[in-house]
Amino acid sequence: MADAFPPPEEWDAAVADRFRDECFEPGLRRIFRSVVADRIPTDELPPHSALLFGPEFGPFASDREFASDFYNEIHHQGISNAYTAQAVPMVAALAADERVPADERASLTTLLFHIAAETDRLTADCWPRQHPQTDPAAAARARAAVRRTLPELVARWDTASLDVRLALAALCASFPEEPASFPLLERTGALAEDLHDSRPLSGFLRFALLTGTAPEEALHTRVDELTSSYWRTTPRELPARQRAVHLLDQMLAWLRWKVLPNLAE
Repeated sequence: MADAFPPPEEWDAAVADRFRDECFEPGLRRIFRSVVADRIPTDELPPHSALLFGPEFGPFASDREFASDFYNEIHHQGISNAYTAQAVPMVAALAADERVPADERASLTTLLFHIAAETDRLTADCWPRQHPQTDPAAAARARAAVRRTLPELVARWDTASLDVRLALAALCASFPEEPASFPLLERTGALAEDLHDSRPLSGFLRFALLTGTAPEEALHTRVDELTSSYWRTTPRELPARQRAVHLLDQMLAWLRWKVLPNLAE
């Protein structure tokens, strides 16, 4: 069998191109590249776009392998680098484009939430120390970049899938002072009522609404109630909203991996 498969140096160029396209470039990468080429001007492409356009990246064995590399390049191990802020408009464009599969738009929106909530999450995780690898200036620039994308992302709520809406609720709860968050948080409450038969989903949405609107002490109390029984707790010395965003992150991960897949079955 091995003799029937010629070595690479004997491949015809056209056959080699077809082999590479069909077997080494997952469809998700092609979709991402098409969306980015259409929506992001060439002179505004971030360094991370080399994953889409640079021949030095790949081959990728699957959509998941490509997506893992793509997300890690932008926000490796949940930490912003000097170029993360530049990548945010590209991520937002992908998250808002219907050509991207719905489950991937949910992952992209969740990535934006993780970028926006980075300082809150890492501070809550490491208190009273600072995470040894964090770059506060890079995290602040990246959060500001996510904030600028909110109006476009919020506008997708009515047509978004449930998993995208959950990520949007968490994202807006991490920007309670942002005008674009106000109407979406109200819709979050309405969706919680519609999903009252699913306590995990409605409970998450109500907590997202609480995170964006509740006074400090009331939010502390609710975080204490939830973390004393199940979720990983955080020090009460931290600001209540910081603790709440850390908890939202835990909840969203659990819903996406444990609850939503069962709803689709």
